[in-house]
Amino acid sequence: MNKKKMAMSITSVALVGAVVVGGTLAYLSDKSNMVTNTFNVGSGYTEEDGHIGLWLDEKDVTDPAKRTEIGNEYEELLPGSIVEKDPTFHLTTGSTDSYVFAQVTGVDEMIAAGYFFTVEKPEKLVDPQNAFNNKWVKVADNGVEGDAGYNGLYIYKDGVDDLVSGGEAMEPMFNWVKLGSGLDNEKFEAITPSAVDIRGVAVQSANLTADEAQVEAEKILATMPY
Repeated sequence: MNKKKMAMSITSVALVGAVVVGGTLAYLSDKSNMVTNTFNVGSGYTEEDGHIGLWLDEKDVTDPAKRTEIGNEYEELLPGSIVEKDPTFHLTTGSTDSYVFAQVTGVDEMIAAGYFFTVEKPEKLVDPQNAFNNKWVKVADNGVEGDAGYNGLYIYKDGVDDLVSGGEAMEPMFNWVKLGSGLDNEKFEAITPSAVDIRGVAVQSANLTADEAQVEAEKILATMPY
């Protein structure tokens, strides 16, 4: 069996989360390596440690005590492999209260190929049920009527006021990715490269309802190429 490589990255300034399967590490960036896929709508977003408003990172697998904004690369991912992957949004301290949205694409394609996305760490020999963190609530599908999958637009709801304040900790969308234990050689070899893209928008909450903020977020996301 030929071993496959799996590269997963989350990159930001602004925000993009990319999970690339079956290929080499890929970044969605422009010529200056500045990505432009995290957005702030409105005013009152502060600068902190080189970030303005919303940004994204994940745990650094080479040093779990640290976080990385440039991504991790996982090689030789085989059936049953489990990797920690926790794409997490942050809103800079002092920023205005906001509705935070995340647009997710590519997860359903990975699931169809045999991958699992979970909040709790999966067991080694038993494949889990797919699940995102329940604080991320799906509010729209990605243009597919009746789509019940994981691709789509989400809003972060903390269960209190459903807003995010500057500096408030947000839960990751998921924490773990597992390649299914039961993949036989033929199915494993059939896995083709695909990518998960996570884009975020923070919309100031002042004078806006969540539904109105969602309209603004969707306008921004619709203008951005992948």
